[in-house]
Amino acid sequence: MLKKRTIALLLCFCVFCCLSILIAAQPVYAQDGYQKNPVDYREIDDYLRSAVDNAHIPGMSVTIVNKDAVLFSGNYGDCESSETPFYLGSVSKSFTAVCIMQLVEQGKVDLNAPVSAYLPGATDGDRISVSQLLNHTSGLGQYQTLENYKIVNEQGVHHYANVNYSLLGEIIEAVSGESYSDYITKNLFEPLQLSHTAATQDESEKNGLIDGYTNYWGFNIKTSHKYPSSKDDWITVPAGYISSSTEDLGKYLQMYLNRGSGILSESSIDTMFYGDTIYVDGDIPYWYGYGWTRIEAPLSEPVLQHNGLVETGNACIFLLPESSLAMAVTANVNDYFAANAMIDSLGWGVALMLLGDAPNEISGSTYTLNHLWLNLTMLAVLTIAIIPLCRLSKYRERVLLLRGNKLPGVYSLIGLHFLLPVFLLMAVPVFLKIPLWVVQAFVPDVFLTIIVSAVLLLAVGFLKGGILWAHKKTIRTREVSGGGH
Repeated sequence: MLKKRTIALLLCFCVFCCLSILIAAQPVYAQDGYQKNPVDYREIDDYLRSAVDNAHIPGMSVTIVNKDAVLFSGNYGDCESSETPFYLGSVSKSFTAVCIMQLVEQGKVDLNAPVSAYLPGATDGDRISVSQLLNHTSGLGQYQTLENYKIVNEQGVHHYANVNYSLLGEIIEAVSGESYSDYITKNLFEPLQLSHTAATQDESEKNGLIDGYTNYWGFNIKTSHKYPSSKDDWITVPAGYISSSTEDLGKYLQMYLNRGSGILSESSIDTMFYGDTIYVDGDIPYWYGYGWTRIEAPLSEPVLQHNGLVETGNACIFLLPESSLAMAVTANVNDYFAANAMIDSLGWGVALMLLGDAPNEISGSTYTLNHLWLNLTMLAVLTIAIIPLCRLSKYRERVLLLRGNKLPGVYSLIGLHFLLPVFLLMAVPVFLKIPLWVVQAFVPDVFLTIIVSAVLLLAVGFLKGGILWAHKKTIRTREVSGGGH
């Protein structure tokens, strides 16, 4: 009898183990009925692994959460842990917006008050409200800094500008009497136990900040992070240089899913998402609130989202309030013409999978083709600049054969060697829609190509001009000498 009971217990134990293994192998579902669409997280992992390879991303981390738990955590390439911090770029703006809303709840900031109420002497401070800074309707320019900002656009219309959030950082410091980093650490990072999140360079590096990469001609090159050195930088900490891990971002996003978690009131969260949003038209229209964009159609449910970009990395965060899901994606590369868009697309691809839809395709041919046409374009520009230098001796030989005071080729000389460099230095930023100094920071291979080509063309132009002038002077000297006889 004892043996039969023992055998029965062993059989029950084996059945239990088998069922446990089978259950563990099934797709992971959100708990407590939060999630509307079942998700196979192994499929998401396969999708991300393929996307990381095809987009040539050195290191990436992805975390998906619901209100209570981490549902998925994946780390790829150089990133070995979800605790590894990345710089967040403009994802930092939502953190700054939270700090402002805390001060609003404390009665220290009025969203409708002018900026001058908190920053006396601020340029156009009487004409700009705090809420206009939050939703980018202040009229300030996209490439302005705290050193040169002023109203240049129509107010009340969305014009995205980092300086809006730089000013909000100034307001936080003025109202709280603390540095931005001290305030946000005490009132946001510590309460949410974000142990790998920081608002200073030293703390970011102490937390194990991942190395960053910038793409040059299709190759990812390890690059020093361009941390802002002063408050007059284009991207300041409140606008774009908080660092965080996806594990911490998961906790941060759970704060929203749990409607505040003691950090903010529900009404403040609703104000950030829905209260004072501005409609922005485009291929896919969206609404911009306080540090968040909201996209509705053609999605099956509204998605709140924000991207971030710095010179050495990318980040994006997603909230699906109706499904009670959220996701954070961080990557340690800036590849303006290829991987950046692919990282955005893969983030949306996972969001679509969470919504029960098919993901975006992340093809390796996209990366190859984008860099191929760009490299061919840059090679063509460099070739145009280098050929005249290689043929300079032949040019001199032709000039020496010329006779008379009227020397041909002057107009082509001016066009190729003086007008073309001016065109490169002025027209390319117009084509890219960004100033040359931003091209230098975010598209350095294009910047180097432009500068090297322009310098070569100008230098050879001056050399050719010198050859023409010297030959013309020689001819005149001969004519004078011949006239003397």
